[in-house]
Amino acid sequence: MSEQRWHATVAEHVTEAVLELRDDEEFRARLTAKIDTRNAGEDDCDIWTGAMSSEGYGVIRLPQSRSLVVRAHRVVWMLRFGAVPNDRPFLDHVYPVCRYRFCVNEFHLEPVTNAVNSARRRGTGRTPQRAMRTVALAARDYWAAQAVAA
Repeated sequence: MSEQRWHATVAEHVTEAVLELRDDEEFRARLTAKIDTRNAGEDDCDIWTGAMSSEGYGVIRLPQSRSLVVRAHRVVWMLRFGAVPNDRPFLDHVYPVCRYRFCVNEFHLEPVTNAVNSARRRGTGRTPQRAMRTVALAARDYWAAQAVAA
């Protein structure tokens, strides 16, 4: 199977499909089950534990079609705030709050233009996001164990 390339923006029919799921409790339960919020404070990352793209973004398949696979952070953002504005179609993880592609905390995301997204990306390097997710989950477990022991 060839590797699928992901696009930062999504087609209008995909946005409509996500927005149709706003009241779907079964889908929301499936989505929530793949988000680790254990011991996460209000400003901490919500870590996606489900499937990931080769670029390190969380992905989820929409129930309307087997072929609708969307980045999880976009789904979470759209379920909370609605469609991403056409004039700012890229959802950027807001630095310095968060630079993790596997984070799906909708308050860590900001709709931006392609120019802003590209400018923010310069100099950040290609961080191995899959390894970082493992480290983030391990750190969260460590601090939870320390809190229990205290």
